[in-house]
Amino acid sequence: MSDIIAAIATPTGEGGISIIRFSGLDSLSIALKVFCTPNGNSVKNISPYKAHFGSIYDPTTGKCLDEVILTWFKTPKSFTGEDTIEISAHGGIFVSSRILGLVLDHGARLAEPGEFTRRAFMNGRIDLSQAEAVADVISAASDKALQAAIIQLKGYLSEKITRLYDRLLFILSQIEAAIDFPEEGLDFQKRETSISELKQIHEEICYLIRTYQQGKISREGASVTLVGKPNVGKSSLLNALLQEDRAIVTPHPGTTRDTLEEKIRIKDIHINIIDSAGLRKSPEIIEQEGIRRTRSAIENADLILAIFDRSQPLDENDDLIFKELNDKSILFVINKSDLKEQWPIKSLKEKIKPDTVVSVSVSAKEQSGLDSLIDAIYNCVINTEKSDEAVFISRERHRFNLVQASLSLEKTLTSLENHLSEEFVATDLNIAMNHLAIILGKVVEDELLDQIFNSFCIGK
Repeated sequence: MSDIIAAIATPTGEGGISIIRFSGLDSLSIALKVFCTPNGNSVKNISPYKAHFGSIYDPTTGKCLDEVILTWFKTPKSFTGEDTIEISAHGGIFVSSRILGLVLDHGARLAEPGEFTRRAFMNGRIDLSQAEAVADVISAASDKALQAAIIQLKGYLSEKITRLYDRLLFILSQIEAAIDFPEEGLDFQKRETSISELKQIHEEICYLIRTYQQGKISREGASVTLVGKPNVGKSSLLNALLQEDRAIVTPHPGTTRDTLEEKIRIKDIHINIIDSAGLRKSPEIIEQEGIRRTRSAIENADLILAIFDRSQPLDENDDLIFKELNDKSILFVINKSDLKEQWPIKSLKEKIKPDTVVSVSVSAKEQSGLDSLIDAIYNCVINTEKSDEAVFISRERHRFNLVQASLSLEKTLTSLENHLSEEFVATDLNIAMNHLAIILGKVVEDELLDQIFNSFCIGK
């Protein structure tokens, strides 16, 4: 990676400042060619880690492009681990483009998306999970998402995974030593001790896997689907939550024939809320596709708002709702509380386990009870017992590899408990360690790196 990459590191458009960044071997020589004192004299030396005020001149024309602040981050104490120059110019599309063009004319090339962070990873400044956290910090749209990204960027997840890896490495070293020196009379760790330690490691991995749902919600937001029979007020409730008439509302059942998705923010998380077609037995042909999409939305939801109309008797279509929800996380919403009650809340408790019932009474039409509903949605989506945990995972890549490591450890334990040969034990243990190494980027393919870093913006 001897070539020099360059890009504008700030968003496109007018602003107070624009940063042009370039990194790579001999970046300083480019800086010395274009950076001058404020009055246009050449600069012979630039001290690292200090802000230098001066001007950018085009050596070809002798014209000043802008007054700037230049900083040199000397290798290896830079973000990329290479010599890195940052030029802080006045914000503006034209001036920043001219300065970038000047840097490119003097030997740099335009950076690809995420290439600065990729170099930081390749040069050992950060591991792969921390590199992913850089993108998460940039895209964070809530306090929880930002906190989750910062925790990962600081390396807390990496430290935990590394400790698990090192503990497995020690156990593996004992097992492989027993394979290599079976008749040397040496003392190796007893199988019982290895089994006990592996069980502890396995439980820690399983705990991390269990944090994924909360981590994913913190990073990406939660998906909440409104479900109910036709005409219970799903679309009215969506409009009430959005505080705008987004969904069509009529007194005729079956008005909603498709899913409708909108985004709202509840406290410090984002909610993707989905209004769905009403579920009922023997739907019309035109409703069937909408109901199929409703079932898909139910399957993918983090929380179901099961809506019931208290002004109408419960019927077979309400019973259908309970069959569809299965073991999903459910919040029962009793709508039309402004009308006369036709059935008591205990009717719901008779249909499912009483200790699972969380219900809120609202009137979407009168917009009453909405504050209680919003609080209930938040409490159901965010597990308050786990939401403040220091270390958790938020990416499917991490979850997948932890699951695979867990499965391999289960095989390792089975082999040890059944007194199988050390070769079998070592094979599965190596697989488990490999999956932990993939999370950190110790074992990684270029295709995966391309997939991760191509999602970054240019300049980061």
